[in-house]
Amino acid sequence: MDSDDIPEAFEKFWNEEQIIAFKKICEEENLSTDKVEKMIESYLFAEREPLRDEVLALIEGNQPTILERKKVGDRILSKIMRFVETFINGMVS
Repeated sequence: MDSDDIPEAFEKFWNEEQIIAFKKICEEENLSTDKVEKMIESYLFAEREPLRDEVLALIEGNQPTILERKKVGDRILSKIMRFVETFINGMVS
């Protein structure tokens, strides 16, 4: 591999890892991929962290009970924010 090919190869690898991580979050938490993508775009544009109700609205299917809402919402938000920090903010130079 030529040294000129390394940045391109790394970017391809990074994009594949980003897709895998994104799908994993959505599958683990039963989230709508379209809605999560839109929320991330909105967060990056507005730089405003999503509210818990906005995060819970990403869930497809049964919503958590009243007693579970805070814990589930915080867990999902934490995963999304780590994803953004790792794959989006981490690559901006």
